[in-house]
Amino acid sequence: MEADLRNATNFNDRSDYSIALMYLGRSQEAVDLLQKLEKEDPGHYFIAANLGTAYELTGNNEEAAHWIAEGIHRNPKSHEGTEWLHLKILEAKLATQKNPDYFKSHSVLNLDPQNINEDSLIGNEKLHPEEVAMAIQHQLTERLQFVKPPDAAVASLLFDYAAIEAGTRTLESAKRILQMSEDFGYPPEKVEPLKKLYDRRIAWRKTKQDGFYCFTGVVGVGLLYVLYRKKIFVLSSRDLPRRAQST
Repeated sequence: MEADLRNATNFNDRSDYSIALMYLGRSQEAVDLLQKLEKEDPGHYFIAANLGTAYELTGNNEEAAHWIAEGIHRNPKSHEGTEWLHLKILEAKLATQKNPDYFKSHSVLNLDPQNINEDSLIGNEKLHPEEVAMAIQHQLTERLQFVKPPDAAVASLLFDYAAIEAGTRTLESAKRILQMSEDFGYPPEKVEPLKKLYDRRIAWRKTKQDGFYCFTGVVGVGLLYVLYRKKIFVLSSRDLPRRAQST
């Protein structure tokens, strides 16, 4: 892509070239090109969004947040309406610049892992867990093209995603996502207690299931015995003559 677009003159082609530069790790070149395009023809959503990503990849989270917010202003429904989460990621990154231990006591969304069944308050807006999960999936799909572990923001997103998965779907998949979170560098002291909690819940659910099956089995056998005693149900062909005599 970089080779095909290196000498492009068309506006959109040069914008695409900036994306190729980001994939190649030449993010500052992408910033310079995108700034030039913004001056040439200001107001395009995709230029603002790409500028935000390029600045983030250079480590300039303040400018990144500015341009992602500008992109949202220009097109609130972009990226399936999930760019609000990109902005939350950048806000968390800015918080870590002031407090390097920020992610030891916070996550990107600061969700309560014990209370995910109802709508979550994100900023001033209530969002259903499924909406938040969709946003995380969308943002991770794009982000993982550029970053490798360890990455504190991705680790935090995975931690929040695991909490939603545990609250709305399956504990087993939540445990796998938690492990990914730890692999990306989320503090073990935050991850391990949740893993143990999920293990206890999985074990308790299995115990309840086993107890239910045992109970229904006993009830079923008891019911069959009652039917047998009343000559309504036979256990073998040997019982048939006795039934015939009794009738």
